[in-house]
Amino acid sequence: MIVKMVSNAVHAKLIDPSKEVRLLVSDILSYAVEGFEHMTKRPGWDGRSSFYSFKTNSFPAGFTHMVKRKLMQAGFQVQHVMKPLPEPLGPEFPVVDSFGFSDERYSYQLDTVRKLEKHGMIIAQLATGGGKSRVARLAYARIRRKTLFLTTRGALMYQFAEACEESFGKNEVGIVGDSIWQADRPLICGMVQTLAARLANYTEDELIERHLVAQAEREKKEQGALTARLAKAKKSTEERKAAMSQLKKEQKNKRLSDEELAELITKKLAQQRKNRAETLELLRSVEFVIAEEAHEAGGNSYFDLMQACVNANYRLALTATPFMRPDAESNMRLMAVSGGIGIKVSEKQLIDLGILAKPIFQICRTQKPTKLFRSTAYARAYEIGIVEHDWRNKRMVAECIRMSRYGLTTMILVQRRAHGERLLELLSKVKLRAEFINGDDDANGRKRALARLASGEINVLIGTNILDVGVDVSSVGCIILGGGGKAEVANRQRIGRGLRAKKFGPNICFVLDFMDEYNQHLQGHAIQRREIITSTPGFAENLLPMDTDWRIDDFGFKKIA
Repeated sequence: MIVKMVSNAVHAKLIDPSKEVRLLVSDILSYAVEGFEHMTKRPGWDGRSSFYSFKTNSFPAGFTHMVKRKLMQAGFQVQHVMKPLPEPLGPEFPVVDSFGFSDERYSYQLDTVRKLEKHGMIIAQLATGGGKSRVARLAYARIRRKTLFLTTRGALMYQFAEACEESFGKNEVGIVGDSIWQADRPLICGMVQTLAARLANYTEDELIERHLVAQAEREKKEQGALTARLAKAKKSTEERKAAMSQLKKEQKNKRLSDEELAELITKKLAQQRKNRAETLELLRSVEFVIAEEAHEAGGNSYFDLMQACVNANYRLALTATPFMRPDAESNMRLMAVSGGIGIKVSEKQLIDLGILAKPIFQICRTQKPTKLFRSTAYARAYEIGIVEHDWRNKRMVAECIRMSRYGLTTMILVQRRAHGERLLELLSKVKLRAEFINGDDDANGRKRALARLASGEINVLIGTNILDVGVDVSSVGCIILGGGGKAEVANRQRIGRGLRAKKFGPNICFVLDFMDEYNQHLQGHAIQRREIITSTPGFAENLLPMDTDWRIDDFGFKKIA
């Protein structure tokens, strides 16, 4: 039996399919609905949904090749009529930097571009350190059509824009996000959140409701802050009542009148229409979309944006971990608008090629802190067992001291500001040059701190999740996973902070983690972090037995002090 299928950049459609084919395709594109067991049960529903529409016989174009393959495996012949891909306008071997193509180890980067040319839309699974930014620039330089670079992180947006300005010139690159709208440039670096917000289409009633909810939340916060101040000042009950009454009067006086609210909503509706029209015009003008850290973009916002890019026949999703969402629907949404995995480059491949440093992992057990029990709730356990854990924190400081004696710098990754500040204080006491950066530091502040670490001006850089992405420092000798946690994507990224190939000395990076085994929550997270290492080729074989201390001299390093 012959199945006829047509597709463009956004949609694929079956032409007069049989019932058998419709049911098969629906099953191929089905997924278990997250939280089904907690929903109101519909008669006959098994908790699954599908990206296939029985009404239109259509599905997202990203599934085209998978559906075609599955149909052929089931014994069907498939006639697929696809809108031809526009010809790339750039050179076959584009130049984006002085690196060129002489180093065969990096051939996978150009291979990724070739696969994009052939298939139109692919997911490129490149391990952290594989040069996703360079691949994106090579792809743009080859396709050379109006391009939108999408990310969910402001730091990555600016970082990529800066790299592209160096490659193509400042006038070729625009920013859409962070209150900037430069949509007329050939290459646009944009924030998913910004574009999604500008696509919003709220009714008048919805805008009024959003205003009132925001107003109520703001007033509640002000009242809470006042209550805390009065309690700290030990004011009497009468004084507290009077102060709160006065605040509520002031809040009421600040509220808009009905006429003022109507005027505000009218302005918001007009601005909404303008923003939406501008955004749709931009998305429709784009012929190539690049999604960086695409694993973060499996939700509705990203999906809706990509669906609006009706002329984006070229789509490149870049990620080290494509299917890391906890629910199947989000993972399939990524495939729906980006296609399947076209190329895969693992950590082991990059380590074996010498592109990444060889990681040496040590996991050490901690001493039991007082007041921490197996049943202690997670929030409190985290404070006692990680942030305030003296033995654990001093063990990190001791490692920083040891690394400094071999001329090696250290990066300590934490999750809480209080933890970073505590470690910074401990490091200052032992006269190590250290710096702490967090979410309050902008991109320039981060860049300066990284430069000081790279030059050896400081021995240790402590950072929160501001260091999880977009960091390239080849000089880091040791990574300390000081903040615990279990998120696989984040932990792979944190390990990757130290795996850039070393310019001097052995191409090795030491990675220290802890087995926090005295609380059920912390222990569970520690076990999951260990499983990331043991399940990853290139990592697993370099994990020392538990509590085995590394002998730095054995890896070719020599003491300098």
